[in-house]
Amino acid sequence: MARTVGSDAEDTRRRILGETTALFIERGYASTSIRDISERLGMTKGALYYHFTSKEELLHAIVAPLLSGLRAFVGDVRDAGTVRPELVRELVDLLDANAPLVRSLSSDPAVSRSKLEGRGAGAPFAELAQLLSGTDDGDALRGRCAVGLIFASVIGPPPHKGLDDSPAGRRLTEPEKRFVTAAAMAVLAMPAP
Repeated sequence: MARTVGSDAEDTRRRILGETTALFIERGYASTSIRDISERLGMTKGALYYHFTSKEELLHAIVAPLLSGLRAFVGDVRDAGTVRPELVRELVDLLDANAPLVRSLSSDPAVSRSKLEGRGAGAPFAELAQLLSGTDDGDALRGRCAVGLIFASVIGPPPHKGLDDSPAGRRLTEPEKRFVTAAAMAVLAMPAP
């Protein structure tokens, strides 16, 4: 079956995003240059710029699936009308699935909030905090603490044996995910599973 020009371009974009993600995780955003990316891919900088006009555009394209997942989570919580354990677990799973990227970007001072805010990256986080926060100050604090607990758990899980034992590749185990979910529900003063 012959490939169309469009499918080649999409394959190239996916390859660029995959290799750039790997470099951002390995070296950090600030320490990865367009030259590093083009060399890793074996393409010229001009060819890379054909698909993405800047390193910042690459960053936005890389975080887009995570932000989409967060928006879907926010929609699920809104539809449910309440925060349930299975929804909190959904958030834990989403962040853990993206743990190496979340860990790398959250610890990189060059990835400032302003770099991501420009394209609405903060909106799902603000909505998430609002959903977990009730109407009084205590509820708002509990909501922020629950989100912080989940993020801290994903960003800095203890070392354990797994598929990838490198610091960047650490992921939560199933018992750790259950514990984080129950802890977040306890912080929210809601029944745990």
